[in-house]
Amino acid sequence: MTATEHGAVSVAAAPAPSVQDVARGEGLAPALRLLLGGRGAGQAPRGRTGFALLPEDWAADRVVLRRYGLPGGPVVVVHEPPAAPADAGGAVDGTDLLRLRLGVAEGLRDACVAHLADRPSGDSTVLMQQMVKGQLAEALAHQLELSALLDSGVPVRGPLLRSVHGQITRNGRALLRLLGARGYLADGPGAVAEASELLADVHDPAKEDR
Repeated sequence: MTATEHGAVSVAAAPAPSVQDVARGEGLAPALRLLLGGRGAGQAPRGRTGFALLPEDWAADRVVLRRYGLPGGPVVVVHEPPAAPADAGGAVDGTDLLRLRLGVAEGLRDACVAHLADRPSGDSTVLMQQMVKGQLAEALAHQLELSALLDSGVPVRGPLLRSVHGQITRNGRALLRLLGARGYLADGPGAVAEASELLADVHDPAKEDR
């Protein structure tokens, strides 16, 4: 909020939400739309093997190979003909992709807390069990470390890029184990984690720097 020369008060515009915040609070499909900007399905970046993970409404007339009905909207896997250029629309920014996946992991942590808080255990809930609290704290600490790395301005590419992708994947899988069987249902949090891992595979940094 700032004052003008005539004494009127103007309200500063709120900063645009980050792809990490959108992935955490709204889901993978809205975060993908933000990550890919206004390019649309026809210009959406694909991995070198021709695969792309897109919001379902961006699939157009493409053949859908896999569909994930996720919170925030469904996403689908599509494939372009081999003759199509694999980098249509420009490559996905590696750090932004990491932020998106980290936001998905943060959303999984939120889902874990909500689910475990609703599960009774004796006179309390599963969430209040010491071992569970310790595992959640460890997952949170790891996420904060990764977020700090991405905010630090340190270039994240090559082996470090692959390492951070792997750490995000392991963080999400650890959270799924806290959910027990629910974490592996086709329409549960496991589908969110699988789609996030597939997104990393589609834009595999190991392929990009060979």
